[in-house]
Amino acid sequence: MARANPEPNVTLYNLRDLRGESQEQVADALQAIAIARGRPVATTGNDVSRWERGIVRPGPYNRQLLAEHFGVTVEELGLTRQRPAPVHSTGHLSGPGLQLLDLDQGDGDKDPEIEASQRQWLTIRRASHGRQPALARLAAQLYPEANRIDDTGMLTRPEWTPNEPVPLEHIDISMDTTSEPPQIDGTGEDLAGILPLANDGRRFTRYSYAIRELARPSLFENRPCWRLTHAEIGNGKGQMSFGHMNYFDAIDITEAVAHELVATHVINDGALAPASWRGLRFRKAIGDPLDPGRRPCILSINTLTIRRDRHSASMVLHDRSTSKVATAGGIVTTIPCGVFQPSTVRHVDHSEDFDIWRNIMREYSEEFLGNAEHGGDEAGADYTIEPLASLDRARQEGKIRVYAIGIRVGALDLWSSLETVAVIDGDAFDEIFANAVTTNDEGTLVQTGTAVPSILIPFTEATINELFAADRLAGETRFNLDRSWRQRDLLLG
Repeated sequence: MARANPEPNVTLYNLRDLRGESQEQVADALQAIAIARGRPVATTGNDVSRWERGIVRPGPYNRQLLAEHFGVTVEELGLTRQRPAPVHSTGHLSGPGLQLLDLDQGDGDKDPEIEASQRQWLTIRRASHGRQPALARLAAQLYPEANRIDDTGMLTRPEWTPNEPVPLEHIDISMDTTSEPPQIDGTGEDLAGILPLANDGRRFTRYSYAIRELARPSLFENRPCWRLTHAEIGNGKGQMSFGHMNYFDAIDITEAVAHELVATHVINDGALAPASWRGLRFRKAIGDPLDPGRRPCILSINTLTIRRDRHSASMVLHDRSTSKVATAGGIVTTIPCGVFQPSTVRHVDHSEDFDIWRNIMREYSEEFLGNAEHGGDEAGADYTIEPLASLDRARQEGKIRVYAIGIRVGALDLWSSLETVAVIDGDAFDEIFANAVTTNDEGTLVQTGTAVPSILIPFTEATINELFAADRLAGETRFNLDRSWRQRDLLLG
């Protein structure tokens, strides 16, 4: 309940300010500590703000998490002891489910049923942060073994996984003008148990609406995208066709189907229940996860960047922030990664953007160099200016070689990706990315070394095995690294 005469907590504010952290970053840190303890919390940046302003005081468990994060005692947080209050429990979800843990004190102006519904939704959603690899492997067990990719949690079809890397220039793409609308659109009764109550007491009708109102990621725009309708890659060539869709068309399905699995398979102590179709009503309705015609099939282009010189090779990886992105937060991925989409939302001719390499170039500009993201309502990307011009010229000169190694679908969220590898000569890499950033709008680049930190991670078997053992790699990144290492002689020449 909100306090009648709030007194700002200057101590808590100063602790955060000294570390140079935002309120969202503090909330992310508390969630990570809580997940490691096996007791996830639904803390948001707004909660931290309310604690600092004295609107409410954090509950006992959140006080422990704050003390651990800032390296102080609970008493040094500047928080007085709260009066004893009854513990409110919402019980268990159906099936193994999750129990709401440490709801803290809510907003006294909100209906208790609505608040409980929203907090439960947030708790389930955040229970997956950092655990996507294990959850994806569990989800993969629901599908035929012939479609699984080892223990990556990824699914594929034979015609999507070539025996050898295919040069990107050998893949033809075209617009599909004859495909039927998808049968699953992210609405309907099958989602009733997944969507929370909105503030007006009615249930959200789409998962993207709930994300926008409750999770509030900093990057969340309903931009136009190209929808994959057909693909074949093999024998040194490939063919892919696309229709039109919007970004939220995918979110309404991918995030909802993942949420449903977490709600039914994560037990109260954080353990995972055995894979079962029980309670997976929405996943059953989707049907074959490898049929692009069943749903709006969005496609990410994920690129493993390898810097190569005469004596060694190194790679770059990305740690995605849970507070900045709507999907795949808390895990390590290849970089750049980006949805296949036009560079502007204007209703103009997007044919200049309908090119896989150009999509990758734009992501290099944004994620490596920290440039503004293309995709607003201004003019589209100009591929004749820097750094796009240098990237394109280096590829034409053979200093950047890009290969497709396969298409995969994540078993947890059914998100599709074209996995690619860009091998860049050392001199070209050093020139184009001389001013590479370590932090971007989606997270931070993984660094190695303490005396002189570097974003270049050795592309070696020992490093890859160490990354696999840490179990923080996204399934698609694990797949990409595994296949790239096996085919290193072809890739590195």
